Amino acid sequence: MNEIIPAILPKDIQDLADKAAQLPLEIPFIHLDVLEEDIWAQINKSFEAHLMVESPEKIAGKWLERGAKRIIVHKVDDSIIKCRDKAEVGLGVEIDRPLEEFFPFLGFVDFIHLMSIEEIGEQRHPFDERIFDRIKEVKEKFPQLPISVDGGINLENYKKLQEVGVNRLIVGSHFKEIWNSLTKS
Repeated sequence: MNEIIPAILPKDIQDLADKAAQLPLEIPFIHLDVLEEDIWAQINKSFEAHLMVESPEKIAGKWLERGAKRIIVHKVDDSIIKCRDKAEVGLGVEIDRPLEEFFPFLGFVDFIHLMSIEEIGEQRHPFDERIFDRIKEVKEKFPQLPISVDGGINLENYKKLQEVGVNRLIVGSHFKEIWNSLTKS
């Protein structure tokens, strides 16, 4: 089963509240992109927090207290591994970083979160086709590990990502288009 999860990259507290409120009621789960600035508003949906920060270990506990069901980090240490007692932990991997660097850590996380854009921290970047080779490599070496893909996902590529076995698609600016196509069929 593939999850298609809307991504919210809030500009401020009001923007987070507005974007969460605009999602269809049927959407049970959202992805929050967390940059260095702490932006939080109480939301009425389950969520994962993608901690795209220099020191995720300093704020992971705060996001767990807020109710995050999943935490995504780009580096793993003992304090992050301990978060697995309260939530799933995913390891985020940028498209230009060699996957081999991250293989030693995949036994300590619940899923891998592959970025499919070159620049993280902003929406509307183009989808990078290299992601398909990366997905294949992870599936060959870690067949039981769930895979999330994040960035540049749109109507033209989301089905192909599902077909190659991605478990979760994190969709930002094209979420409404994909959601509409799914609810019409």
